[in-house]
Amino acid sequence: MKKDPIVDKKKFEEEGYLVVKNVFSPEEIEQFRSDAYKQYENDSKKGLNYDITKTNARSLRGDLLSKDLMRKIILDERVLDIARKILGPDIVYFGDSNFQFGVGFRGFHRDNVDREFNNGPDWDGDYNIIRMGLYLQDHSKYSGGLKIKKGSHKNASGKSIILNTSPGDLALWSLRTLHSGNAVRLKLMPNFSVDYFERFVPAFLKVDEPKERVGCFFTFGVKGKHLDRYISEYMLKAKPVLENLKNSPLNEGVLDELKSKKVTLIRPMVNATEQNSK
Repeated sequence: MKKDPIVDKKKFEEEGYLVVKNVFSPEEIEQFRSDAYKQYENDSKKGLNYDITKTNARSLRGDLLSKDLMRKIILDERVLDIARKILGPDIVYFGDSNFQFGVGFRGFHRDNVDREFNNGPDWDGDYNIIRMGLYLQDHSKYSGGLKIKKGSHKNASGKSIILNTSPGDLALWSLRTLHSGNAVRLKLMPNFSVDYFERFVPAFLKVDEPKERVGCFFTFGVKGKHLDRYISEYMLKAKPVLENLKNSPLNEGVLDELKSKKVTLIRPMVNATEQNSK
């Protein structure tokens, strides 16, 4: 019998990130990759595909929960169990998810609203919104994975680390943690974090990915002032996020499954429309 993944909440709270090993099997990851490409093909026929400006990456409008072939990742009990072990039993999903193909932006940043350390309401008390990243290829040896600055959810910065995620591992981080996607690994120093000069590294020095990079990203939180602020000041104001929300229809079956799994659903645009009509 396969053991449950080890979730070290203390490490997450101290360092602002965590890699949970072997959440999914290699076979499941390959199926997810296949499904991701099928979903892209299907949605492209509906005009939902788009290229990410100034990168070689592409994506689809609409969150993962609205995708017939991809929602199973968010709804997987193993994913929900990990979210609960970090956030507590009453987790909330609020439409903040996507998946991406190819090499996107690099550069350290935070995902919360008040991105400057210790400046703004986001830095008042514990911050209980986390993002998860499921990479559908190996980044334990190859470029393209995630870098974080250890402890930066509580500090201005921290030591830069390239996460060694293998297929099936799940990465998670606080939205207050400094991080950067599409990390470059060097052939001679694969664990050395190049940081701000990655775009200047010549191809012959990189350990390139043997497969196209495909990443799935999804966010959970708990009800409270930080989630309210994230929705009102980011999700309902950022144009790409609004496009995602507008193209995320959910059928009754999905709503019933969320209810059966005891996941609270907030639909930002629906809620905002209801508020404005009062």
